Parts: sequence; structure tokens; C-alpha cells
Amino acid sequence: MKKISIFDAEPGMILAKPVTVLHTTGRELMQTGHMLQKRHIKKLNQWGIEYIYIETYDSEDPIDFVFSDSIRLLAKQTYEDAIVSLTRLSKLLLSKGECDISEAGKTVSQIMDVIAMEHGLLSLLSKLKETEEYIYQHCVDVSVVSLILARAMDYTRDELQIIGTAALLHDIGLVRYKRKFWDNSMIQHVPTSIRKHPSMSREVAKKIDEVEPRILDIVAQHHEYMDGSGYPAGIKGEAIDELARIVCISEVYCHMVSPLDTAHSINPHDAVGVILDPRFNRFDPRVLRAFIANMAIYPAGTFVQMNNFVRGVVLSSNVDKPMRPKVLVLYDDESKPVKPFPVDLSDPKYADWYIEKVIPGQDITRTLGKLLRM
Repeated sequence: MKKISIFDAEPGMILAKPVTVLHTTGRELMQTGHMLQKRHIKKLNQWGIEYIYIETYDSEDPIDFVFSDSIRLLAKQTYEDAIVSLTRLSKLLLSKGECDISEAGKTVSQIMDVIAMEHGLLSLLSKLKETEEYIYQHCVDVSVVSLILARAMDYTRDELQIIGTAALLHDIGLVRYKRKFWDNSMIQHVPTSIRKHPSMSREVAKKIDEVEPRILDIVAQHHEYMDGSGYPAGIKGEAIDELARIVCISEVYCHMVSPLDTAHSINPHDAVGVILDPRFNRFDPRVLRAFIANMAIYPAGTFVQMNNFVRGVVLSSNVDKPMRPKVLVLYDDESKPVKPFPVDLSDPKYADWYIEKVIPGQDITRTLGKLLRM
């Protein structure tokens, strides 16, 4: 058992002590054994809960399953600073028509430093961060994913700086639409007004002092697909800047797993399925290979069921084997809880185990409710 700040709470953590709150509308309760989801963490914040007790589990090497507190704190601060910095830059551009590229460059450098320490951590933070400025959060998310992929593909530090900055700026022309909802049907059917935003973003980004021409090209091309079905120019293949191809797949992925309207969000596993759909030929195969190898198909906090009906929560991914993450087993089946224990699906002794499906949130809640009544 461990006491943590509510600001360090993450989806997938399990309460070791109940949380009870008395207020004018009655009593609210989260019982021991309750598995936190993003909405639960938000509610605990609203209730004014500062600390909670979570379960911790012994293992031969606990470091394998958790990020260090110092890196976690640094990553969280870097993520939040990036959103603040991009918001300030955007407002300067819109109000004064000019700003300095150095601030965006500094933000990208800070993100790269955290990725170098633990590339999976920043991509998890968007699950916990709530902001009214969705466009800015989305741009930071796309920058993080783009940098993870580009770094894995051995691009130089200068090229990483270019792609990170371009990803930060890629949707700056969408600010006027930031109150409009985006849903995943727009991947196939994008409104005409939205199709103009890459060109609009390029025009806004041109006002930044000393911005590199290649950054502007990437911004303009981030919705161009390899098969020519993208927009705004409909260019294809080698005509698309190779860094823009990375931002393109990162943008599509982030929009699916974290859209403005959360009712339209899908889990990362299903998002990967859409991206890999053989009916489409939209993405560069080399970028796809890096994407599959380096992005957590089953991110930490994902609830899964194995082929043997064992259920658990993903603790972390294995870069070399993205389909076989580390999982904390919670019960043998839907109705038989067990003492939680970690399983590394990449270990040969679990060769016969594989993830059969991701458990939807409503099924998790129903199952946990059943367990708590036992």
C-alpha cells in the first residue's frame, strides 16, 4: 500500500483504502479495490481529495513496472509547460501577428530530453491532463508521438527539432475551430472548412521570426496521404516530405485516442487497427513499422482479457514485442479474483498466453461491482 497525491493518480491504479466524502447531496464512496479510470480521478479532484492510498505489488524487480517519481514529476511538468508555451505563442501570433521561434524550439528540446529518459511516459500524460484549450493539448500530443517515432527512426537532433516544432504548430490554423467537435468519421469525411486548415496553419506559422521553410512544408502537408487521398493539395508518395509522413500518422492516432469529444474516442489497440487497415494505403510503410514497434498498442492502464480468460491491467509495454506487454493479473475470469501478480507476456514461460480483447470501460465497472459485492 502506498499514499500518493491525487495529481499522481493514473488510470489502472487500485484503491487500497476507501474514499468517502460527505456533502450536501449525500455520501459519495469509492470502495477498497476500486480500479481508477480517468473520470474517477477527475471526480476525486472535484471532491477536493488531496491524497489516496493505492495498492502496490511485490515483484522481483519493481522498477520494471513503475516510472521513478523524479522522472514522472519532470515529465508531467514538461507536458504542462509545453501546453502553456504553445498557448502563449499562438495568442501572440493571433494578437500581434509575430513571435519568436526560440520558444517553440526550447519546448521541443525539453520534450526530447524526457523522451530520452523514458519515451512512454509523456504519451501517457494526456490521459490525465484536462484542458479547455484542446487544440494546444492535441498539438503537444502529436509532437510527442512524432518525436518518439522520429527518434526511433534515427533522425538527427536537428531533424528532431524540425519535426517537433512543426508538430507543435501543425494545427495552429484550427484555433478558430477549437470549439467545434471532431469525431473519428472525419478521418474518412472531412468538412470542407476543416480541409483548409493545413494551409491556414502554414500562413499563420509563416509569421514566426526565423521559422525554417521545411517546418512550413511539414505543417502544410500533415494531412497528405501516400495514396494521394489526403488534403489540401492531394499530393502523394515521394512528393510528401518524409517528416510530414511521421506527423501525419501521429496526428491520425492522437485524434482517434483523444478527440475533443471523448464520446468518440477509441482505445489505442483499435486505433492501430484502423491505421493498419489493408483497405487503405495512406501511410509510409517505414513509418508504420516504427509506429508499431514504438507506440504502446496496449498502454498502461488498459484492461485486457487473455485467451485463457485471465483478466488484468497493463502495467507497461515491451518495445521489442508491442503485442506482449507486462500485465498485472487481477482475476482468473470475470468472477474469480486472485491475489494480484505481474506477468510479462514477453517471457517464454507465458508463450501460450496472448491478449484476446480489450475490456470496455462499462464491462470493467460491472465486473468490479460484482467482485466488490462478493
